[in-house]
Amino acid sequence: MVELKVEILLPLYYDSKKRKRIEGIKYSQTYDEIYKQFGGCTIDNSPLIGGWRNPATNEEIRDETKAYWVVCKNTKSNLEFLRKLKKKLIRRFEQDDIMMYYVRIYRL
Repeated sequence: MVELKVEILLPLYYDSKKRKRIEGIKYSQTYDEIYKQFGGCTIDNSPLIGGWRNPATNEEIRDETKAYWVVCKNTKSNLEFLRKLKKKLIRRFEQDDIMMYYVRIYRL
């Protein structure tokens, strides 16, 4: 069966201009939810530094994020969980969007 590797980039700060750091409990809650659903989760705590241009405002945004990723089966129920999780993370981390994507993988 084809599996998915899902990667979620979570911001370190609420606002790229004010630089208010996000509380650690929010990351713990996220880890717990992913672990409970899939039985595992990997976190890359190295700050990932990047930027992007907001297409709505043309504003340049500088971000620091950490990556959470999980491998799961490609099922409708897993994809629905991930869609709901993304909405929850947008609210939890007070963001306009959260970068979350998946790629199909085949184990060797």
